[in-house]
Amino acid sequence: MLCLPAFRRSLFSCLVWSGLVLAPLVVHAQETDPNRVYRCPDNSYTNMLSVVKSKNCKPVDNANVSVLSPVHPQKKPAAEPRGASSADHISQSTQSARDAEARRILEAELQSQQLKLQELLKAYNNGHPDYLGSEHNVGGGINQQKYLDRVATMRDQITLVEANIQALQRELQRYGP
Repeated sequence: MLCLPAFRRSLFSCLVWSGLVLAPLVVHAQETDPNRVYRCPDNSYTNMLSVVKSKNCKPVDNANVSVLSPVHPQKKPAAEPRGASSADHISQSTQSARDAEARRILEAELQSQQLKLQELLKAYNNGHPDYLGSEHNVGGGINQQKYLDRVATMRDQITLVEANIQALQRELQRYGP
């Protein structure tokens, strides 16, 4: 035991037995350094000095650390079923006017696509379109590859326009006769 005067020795013994001397040790174990952040070998970060000493953590310079709490999504009220609100309801005359306008636009587009198809089919000439000046070689003859590329492009355009016409016809069927 320490060489303390009798009064201090008895006070020290009393404090040890009462646990008051251990209190500073517990506080020391939980001591933190609010101005420093330490990185430990297991890639964790701390500012608790006891952990720093036990894990041999190194100080991080210029550490800007943000602590984020988990985000809890807020419950939204259940949405009203579509059409339940009176504001969403439109009159029959307004809807029929909109339908007539949509039908007119679709018919105009269908007509333009049909004209485009007629022009493409005429130029395609059943797979044998006329040769263009750029497809002739300087010394005479035909650059067959340029011609075949143009024919393939024309065939692709015809297929696309036919698909557009079919889609427009399907859309028009939704509006009835």
